[in-house]
Amino acid sequence: MPQIDASDDLHDREPLRDQFRSLVLRAISARLVYGAVVILAALLAIDSTRVDVALQIGTVLLATFAVVFAELYSDIVGAMIRERRRLTHTELVTMTAQLSSLAFAAVPPLVLTLLAWAGLMSVETAGLASAWLLIGLLFAFGFAAARAAGASIMGSAVGAALLLGVGLAMVLFKAAAMH
Repeated sequence: MPQIDASDDLHDREPLRDQFRSLVLRAISARLVYGAVVILAALLAIDSTRVDVALQIGTVLLATFAVVFAELYSDIVGAMIRERRRLTHTELVTMTAQLSSLAFAAVPPLVLTLLAWAGLMSVETAGLASAWLLIGLLFAFGFAAARAAGASIMGSAVGAALLLGVGLAMVLFKAAAMH
């Protein structure tokens, strides 16, 4: 019967842990948080007394397009200034692919709004649930990214609470200033 060395098993798991951390950090990039904050702001700006499915979907899609375009354009211009040359097609494709995580923040509000379109909830409920879901995701993104970066559970919770605070501040601003 072959002998199993526990130290080899532990050593083999470290690279997997590092690979997992790297994957999580790429998936939960600053751009995903950026997209979630912009989409949350757009949803909160909608007048909840006159919202319909088309307006809510249009708002989410327009906010997503605007933030992806602005980020891509600023990255391209910045790279051209730094490099002092036009970018190659491959560089442009790579930059565009790196921005794909920004668009993932639009998925939860779009799914909830489509559920409203299907009659499973009201549009107002979908908008409210979308806003609170994005706020919860801000906390989750912050916590997961900090843990993947090696922060302690307490340190991760503190960092995540800051993102949660941003979301809550946006809701409080709407409540105070817009209604």
